[in-house]
Amino acid sequence: MQFKNLRTTAALAFGVGMAALALTGCNIDGNVSTSSGSSAQPAPSSSATASAANGTHDGKTAAARTDQGDTPSCMGSELEADLQLQDPGLNGLGAETEAEKAIATLTITNRSSETCYLPAGWTPLGKGGRNNYTAIPASQVSYPGAGTTITLRPGRSAFAGTKWHTTKGCPGGVTDGLGVAWHSTWIPLTYHGLDDGYQPPICDSLTLGTLQPTMNGVNFT
Repeated sequence: MQFKNLRTTAALAFGVGMAALALTGCNIDGNVSTSSGSSAQPAPSSSATASAANGTHDGKTAAARTDQGDTPSCMGSELEADLQLQDPGLNGLGAETEAEKAIATLTITNRSSETCYLPAGWTPLGKGGRNNYTAIPASQVSYPGAGTTITLRPGRSAFAGTKWHTTKGCPGGVTDGLGVAWHSTWIPLTYHGLDDGYQPPICDSLTLGTLQPTMNGVNFT
């Protein structure tokens, strides 16, 4: 009970800013500062929408809720982030390296022993590595539908689709030193390529879908 009270006190310390995030979306404006003083820049938004997806994912999906009650907002230290590249479905020698679009699934997992919630919205991506992250310019779209507040029990995950333009050896392209913006901090992001080692760099035209409680339907096509 003492640990839960400490968590609640820490969550309340965010004050009005935290309340705004809960109402308008997770890091929806992309304004995030790191301990080194660097800040993420606001990402342009888009009004494109698509129908929401339903389903489950390996029994470890999150539950969507509109009333959190006493459940605190997830802290960055309680979360881990992974970016899993999706097979581009191309055939033929060298076809993968010639692809101009990469598609990947962003997964946010509650690695703590306490239930917490994610405000509806997006999680901007950054580059540069720990204590030196800067936001990657991105478009935020309501895909596969509007974002929803998500309750994460221990070990459960939330998912979002991502896509970007890529070419082999693109100037400024990144595959490591990635992070996910979360409130006033960053969560290190692990980028997983395909089994054959294919891992296209993030070049430009990064697009972020909304966080969803299930993986089904979140990936762009």
